[in-house]
Amino acid sequence: MLFFWLYLLCLIIIGEVCARKRIKSLDDFLLAGRHHGILISSGSLTATVIGAGSTMGAAGAAYYVGISAAWYLLSACIGLFILAFTLAPALRSMSLYTIPEFMGKRYGARAKVLASFLSIIGLLLFLAAQFYAIGVILNQLTAIQIRLAIVLAAFLVIFYTLRGGAWAVHFSDNLQLVLFVLGLLLLCIFGLKEIWGQHTLNHPPLAKGFEDMGHHWFHPTLEKRVKAWDIFGLGTTILGWIIMSTTWHFTMQSTAQRFLSTKDVKTAKVSCLMSILLLLPIAFSVALVGMIARLIYPHLPPATGIAQGQALIVLVNTVLPNILGGLLLAALVAIIMSTCDSALLGASTIFLKDIYPRVNIRLLTLCLGSVATTGAILWPRLIQLLEWTAAIYCIGLFAPLILGLYWKKASEKSALVTMVLSGIIGGLWRILEIEQMSGIHFLIPALISSFIIMVIFK
Repeated sequence: MLFFWLYLLCLIIIGEVCARKRIKSLDDFLLAGRHHGILISSGSLTATVIGAGSTMGAAGAAYYVGISAAWYLLSACIGLFILAFTLAPALRSMSLYTIPEFMGKRYGARAKVLASFLSIIGLLLFLAAQFYAIGVILNQLTAIQIRLAIVLAAFLVIFYTLRGGAWAVHFSDNLQLVLFVLGLLLLCIFGLKEIWGQHTLNHPPLAKGFEDMGHHWFHPTLEKRVKAWDIFGLGTTILGWIIMSTTWHFTMQSTAQRFLSTKDVKTAKVSCLMSILLLLPIAFSVALVGMIARLIYPHLPPATGIAQGQALIVLVNTVLPNILGGLLLAALVAIIMSTCDSALLGASTIFLKDIYPRVNIRLLTLCLGSVATTGAILWPRLIQLLEWTAAIYCIGLFAPLILGLYWKKASEKSALVTMVLSGIIGGLWRILEIEQMSGIHFLIPALISSFIIMVIFK
């Protein structure tokens, strides 16, 4: 508990110091004056990628399916690799502020406005999911009610973001990344020590609600058995995650703001590649944590979808001493906060630069953060919220972005129709239960249809 409250105090201090010492202009607030080098940029980008889905969600998926859940973060590595050689250097060379700004330059004012609204909606949905995850962790850490915990976490993120802007966000991101990596390493060590010589990862205990699957790892949505170390055990869900992560990091303002804050094009590119090297071991460590949780605590109630959201938190409470457990939960809150501040600053930047420039940036940040907080309280479904964000926002913008860079025939009409229809197609695929019947993740037809629409309406 002491570590946690000290950390919160540290964030407040970072926000206030940056507000007083670093923020001299709007560029300083939004993009840290475009002064960042490789070290701070790659650390901040890595921390931004690691959120509630890639920690609680991925560990929860590993609780059932084994090591294949590592793909939640491995897919992000694929997205960042593509980003490093395409959009990141292209946008940084233009010295832009936002993704919708590029859409406006390429397709016109209407495309810019539509992209802006989709971006803000997507970022606020994403932010709400992160706030809810923090609320769950704070509930475990402090025993305060989840809704109150959400409000507390949201208040803190909003405060240091609106005070210190990009400088505070990027400095705190790197601090949060260090805390999380140390905590995750301790959890893996203590977890392996707990099961050493007593259990085998190849034959786990029965999972509650899936007793008929026996002592096996399995895909809970398709109810198909897999092997513990089958890296492709999640089947087409892996492709869905790759699509989600790739489109996510191409279109998310929170990611773009990291490479747009770098001092030059080369730094933007190298920062993306350095982030991949940091994410690779973290991906497998998070999956291992979920597998260990299954062995030690096999009777957790099944969650909706493919994730057991309590797996990581339960393992922390089971195997770590109180002080270390509190430190790791504080670190988990910290790393999710790094994603929150990125999304909040991104939404504020888009609104200010692409919709209505005559607004106080700090008041705007407060209002948008309050909307996301309300969403976290009203819609507490983590993985589903993240996937719907990808369908509504990321898929709709991805094809117009990538084709806008490399295909001269891409038109304003095709971009507008794609942004509207692709998310609807993906949504219908899930709502009509075609996904469940076919085993094909709903983001796959959404992405394919987006490129088809771009070509048809060229």
